[in-house]
Amino acid sequence: MTAAAETLTVHLPAAAMERLRRVSQIARRPIDRLVADTLEASLPPLLESVPPFYHVQLAALESLSSTELQAHVQAQMDTDTIDRYDLLLERNSAGILNTQEKEELDALRTRADLLMYRKAYAALILKWRGEYIPSPATLQATQ
Repeated sequence: MTAAAETLTVHLPAAAMERLRRVSQIARRPIDRLVADTLEASLPPLLESVPPFYHVQLAALESLSSTELQAHVQAQMDTDTIDRYDLLLERNSAGILNTQEKEELDALRTRADLLMYRKAYAALILKWRGEYIPSPATLQATQ
């Protein structure tokens, strides 16, 4: 069974069209299938790709200004929280966490996951808007 298809007219530069024809010929695939597969592979993931638990908080990023999104991209956990998280992870690996520490580790893991998702989704929105996204090395050098 094939997925439903829609028709879309796209105006491409002659050079791009020639490349498509050539790749289509080499791959022995129809141009429309080649374009559809290329688009599918190159489009970024949407909010629906992350666990539903985070949807509301991530959707809120979509209405933020680029400056606000940049702040989210650059956000970090404070060192005390990171140190505590690392300690709890070590204790968990050693099998010596008590119930309270397990709950704390779960809460810190959720907090770390949310931070990661917020940073990634903020960067993705900035990219869609054509904005500058600093590289991880640049971010690390400025912090």
